[in-house]
Amino acid sequence: MSPGATMELVYAELKAKVMRGDFAPGERLEPAQLARVLGVSPTPVRDALYRLSGERLLEAWRHEGFRQPILAEADLHDLYAWGASLLALALEGQPPDPHIPQRSFSDSGAGDYPERVAALFRAIAWTNSNRELRFATVSLIERCHVFRAAEVRVDRRSDAAIIAMDDDFRFGRWSALRSKITRFHRRRILLAGRVVAELRPREESL
Repeated sequence: MSPGATMELVYAELKAKVMRGDFAPGERLEPAQLARVLGVSPTPVRDALYRLSGERLLEAWRHEGFRQPILAEADLHDLYAWGASLLALALEGQPPDPHIPQRSFSDSGAGDYPERVAALFRAIAWTNSNRELRFATVSLIERCHVFRAAEVRVDRRSDAAIIAMDDDFRFGRWSALRSKITRFHRRRILLAGRVVAELRPREESL
Protein backbone atom coordinates (compact mmCIF):
# COMPACT_ATOMS: atom_id res chain seq x y z
CA MET A 1 0.00 0.00 0.00
CA SER A 2 1.30 3.48 -0.87
CA PRO A 3 2.24 5.90 1.96
CA GLY A 4 -0.59 8.23 0.92
CA ALA A 5 -3.19 5.46 1.05
CA THR A 6 -1.89 4.32 4.45
CA MET A 7 -2.15 7.82 5.83
CA GLU A 8 -5.75 8.14 4.56
CA LEU A 9 -6.74 4.89 6.24
CA VAL A 10 -5.05 5.87 9.50
CA TYR A 11 -6.66 9.32 9.32
CA ALA A 12 -10.13 7.84 8.79
CA GLU A 13 -9.74 5.38 11.67
CA LEU A 14 -8.41 7.96 14.11
CA LYS A 15 -11.05 10.48 13.09
CA ALA A 16 -13.80 7.95 13.79
CA LYS A 17 -12.30 7.25 17.22
CA VAL A 18 -12.05 10.95 18.07
CA MET A 19 -15.62 11.68 16.99
CA ARG A 20 -16.97 8.68 18.91
CA GLY A 21 -15.25 9.89 22.06
CA ASP A 22 -13.02 6.82 22.37
CA PHE A 23 -10.39 9.04 23.98
CA ALA A 24 -11.15 10.73 27.29
CA PRO A 25 -11.19 14.55 27.44
CA GLY A 26 -7.61 15.74 27.82
CA GLU A 27 -6.10 12.33 26.99
CA ARG A 28 -2.71 12.56 25.29
CA LEU A 29 -2.41 10.72 21.99
CA GLU A 30 1.06 9.27 21.49
CA PRO A 31 1.92 8.59 17.81
CA ALA A 32 4.22 5.66 18.66
CA GLN A 33 1.61 3.96 20.83
CA LEU A 34 -1.17 4.48 18.29
CA ALA A 35 1.12 3.19 15.54
CA ARG A 36 1.61 -0.08 17.44
CA VAL A 37 -2.13 -0.48 17.91
CA LEU A 38 -2.84 0.24 14.24
CA GLY A 39 0.05 -1.82 12.95
CA VAL A 40 1.70 1.00 11.01
CA SER A 41 4.75 3.25 11.36
CA PRO A 42 4.52 6.44 13.46
CA THR A 43 4.85 8.72 10.40
CA PRO A 44 1.29 8.30 8.96
CA VAL A 45 -0.12 8.46 12.48
CA ARG A 46 1.67 11.74 13.17
CA ASP A 47 0.52 13.14 9.80
CA ALA A 48 -3.08 12.13 10.56
CA LEU A 49 -2.93 13.73 14.02
CA TYR A 50 -1.69 16.99 12.55
CA ARG A 51 -4.51 16.89 10.01
CA LEU A 52 -7.10 16.30 12.75
CA SER A 53 -5.67 19.14 14.82
CA GLY A 54 -5.97 21.38 11.74
CA GLU A 55 -9.65 20.42 11.61
CA ARG A 56 -9.86 21.30 15.33
CA LEU A 57 -10.97 17.79 16.24
CA LEU A 58 -7.78 17.45 18.30
CA GLU A 59 -5.54 19.91 20.08
CA ALA A 60 -1.83 20.14 19.33
CA TRP A 61 0.33 21.54 22.13
CA ARG A 62 3.90 22.63 21.58
CA HIS A 63 6.28 20.17 23.23
CA GLU A 64 3.27 18.26 24.62
CA GLY A 65 1.96 16.51 21.52
CA PHE A 66 -1.71 15.89 20.79
CA ARG A 67 -4.69 15.46 23.02
CA GLN A 68 -8.44 15.07 22.94
CA PRO A 69 -9.96 18.51 23.62
CA ILE A 70 -11.29 19.34 27.06
CA LEU A 71 -14.59 21.10 26.39
CA ALA A 72 -15.77 23.73 28.85
CA GLU A 73 -19.30 25.08 29.15
CA ALA A 74 -18.26 28.27 27.34
CA ASP A 75 -16.94 26.17 24.42
CA LEU A 76 -20.32 24.50 24.02
CA HIS A 77 -22.08 27.87 24.23
CA ASP A 78 -19.99 29.11 21.32
CA LEU A 79 -20.47 25.94 19.25
CA TYR A 80 -24.23 25.93 19.78
CA ALA A 81 -24.51 29.63 18.90
CA TRP A 82 -22.36 29.08 15.80
CA GLY A 83 -24.54 26.14 14.77
CA ALA A 84 -27.71 28.19 15.08
CA SER A 85 -26.15 30.98 13.02
CA LEU A 86 -24.95 28.66 10.23
CA LEU A 87 -28.31 26.93 9.88
CA ALA A 88 -30.12 30.27 9.90
CA LEU A 89 -27.83 31.45 7.10
CA ALA A 90 -28.54 28.30 5.13
CA LEU A 91 -32.27 28.99 5.32
CA GLU A 92 -32.04 32.76 4.96
CA GLY A 93 -34.12 34.57 2.36
CA GLN A 94 -35.88 32.60 -0.31
CA PRO A 95 -36.84 28.93 0.09
CA PRO A 96 -34.01 26.48 -0.73
CA ASP A 97 -33.00 26.02 -4.34
CA PRO A 98 -35.40 23.43 -5.85
CA HIS A 99 -32.60 22.09 -8.06
CA ILE A 100 -30.64 20.90 -5.01
CA PRO A 101 -32.08 17.58 -3.74
CA GLN A 102 -33.54 17.84 -0.25
CA ARG A 103 -32.74 14.90 1.98
CA SER A 104 -33.54 14.20 5.59
CA PHE A 105 -32.18 11.69 8.05
CA SER A 106 -35.17 9.45 7.33
CA ASP A 107 -33.80 9.15 3.77
CA SER A 108 -30.22 8.49 4.85
CA GLY A 109 -30.64 5.42 7.00
CA ALA A 110 -29.04 7.22 9.94
CA GLY A 111 -29.56 5.44 13.24
CA ASP A 112 -28.76 7.00 16.58
CA TYR A 113 -29.28 10.58 17.73
CA PRO A 114 -25.80 11.93 16.82
CA GLU A 115 -26.14 10.52 13.31
CA ARG A 116 -29.65 11.95 12.90
CA VAL A 117 -28.49 15.41 14.00
CA ALA A 118 -25.58 15.22 11.55
CA ALA A 119 -27.77 14.03 8.67
CA LEU A 120 -30.42 16.72 9.19
CA PHE A 121 -27.99 19.61 9.65
CA ARG A 122 -25.96 18.49 6.64
CA ALA A 123 -29.14 18.27 4.54
CA ILE A 124 -30.14 21.80 5.59
CA ALA A 125 -26.70 23.15 4.67
CA TRP A 126 -26.83 21.40 1.29
CA THR A 127 -29.96 23.32 0.31
CA ASN A 128 -27.77 26.42 0.11
CA SER A 129 -25.47 26.85 -2.89
CA ASN A 130 -22.70 28.57 -0.88
CA ARG A 131 -19.87 26.05 -0.67
CA GLU A 132 -18.10 27.85 2.18
CA LEU A 133 -21.26 27.63 4.28
CA ARG A 134 -21.45 23.91 3.55
CA PHE A 135 -17.82 23.35 4.53
CA ALA A 136 -18.27 25.32 7.76
CA THR A 137 -21.40 23.34 8.64
CA VAL A 138 -19.69 19.98 8.05
CA SER A 139 -16.79 21.10 10.26
CA LEU A 140 -19.22 22.10 13.01
CA ILE A 141 -21.10 18.79 12.72
CA GLU A 142 -17.88 16.83 13.15
CA ARG A 143 -16.64 18.88 16.10
CA CYS A 144 -19.99 18.53 17.90
CA HIS A 145 -20.40 14.81 17.27
CA VAL A 146 -18.35 13.85 20.31
CA PHE A 147 -20.89 15.34 22.74
CA ARG A 148 -24.18 14.59 20.93
CA ALA A 149 -24.65 11.31 22.81
CA ALA A 150 -24.27 13.21 26.09
CA GLU A 151 -26.96 15.67 24.95
CA VAL A 152 -29.60 13.00 24.60
CA ARG A 153 -28.74 11.56 28.03
CA VAL A 154 -29.16 15.01 29.58
CA ASP A 155 -32.26 16.05 27.64
CA ARG A 156 -34.87 13.38 26.92
CA ARG A 157 -36.61 15.76 24.51
CA SER A 158 -33.64 15.81 22.12
CA ASP A 159 -34.91 13.00 19.88
CA ALA A 160 -38.37 14.54 19.57
CA ALA A 161 -36.88 17.93 18.70
CA ILE A 162 -34.81 16.48 15.84
CA ILE A 163 -37.77 14.49 14.50
CA ALA A 164 -39.95 17.63 14.51
CA MET A 165 -37.29 19.64 12.67
CA ASP A 166 -36.86 16.86 10.14
CA ASP A 167 -40.59 16.86 9.44
CA ASP A 168 -40.55 20.62 8.85
CA PHE A 169 -37.56 20.24 6.53
CA ARG A 170 -39.07 17.44 4.46
CA PHE A 171 -42.37 19.26 4.02
CA GLY A 172 -40.84 22.68 3.35
CA ARG A 173 -42.20 24.39 6.47
CA TRP A 174 -39.32 26.87 6.51
CA SER A 175 -40.68 29.38 9.03
CA ALA A 176 -41.50 26.62 11.52
CA LEU A 177 -38.08 25.03 10.92
CA ARG A 178 -36.26 28.30 11.63
CA SER A 179 -38.16 28.70 14.89
CA LYS A 180 -37.43 25.14 15.98
CA ILE A 181 -33.72 25.49 15.14
CA THR A 182 -33.56 28.60 17.32
CA ARG A 183 -35.36 26.89 20.23
CA PHE A 184 -33.24 23.75 19.87
CA HIS A 185 -29.97 25.65 20.20
CA ARG A 186 -31.22 27.89 22.99
CA ARG A 187 -32.11 24.79 24.99
CA ARG A 188 -28.71 23.28 24.23
CA ILE A 189 -27.05 26.44 25.58
CA LEU A 190 -29.12 26.25 28.78
CA LEU A 191 -28.09 22.62 29.30
CA ALA A 192 -24.44 23.02 28.25
CA GLY A 193 -23.12 22.75 31.81
CA ARG A 194 -24.88 19.42 32.32
CA VAL A 195 -23.59 18.12 28.98
CA VAL A 196 -20.02 19.00 30.00
CA ALA A 197 -20.52 17.23 33.33
CA GLU A 198 -21.82 14.16 31.49
CA LEU A 199 -18.67 14.10 29.35
CA ARG A 200 -16.34 14.27 32.35
CA PRO A 201 -14.91 10.91 33.44
CA ARG A 202 -16.81 9.60 36.45
CA GLU A 203 -13.73 9.49 38.68
CA GLU A 204 -13.23 13.25 38.25
CA SER A 205 -14.85 15.55 40.79
CA LEU A 206 -17.30 18.15 39.54
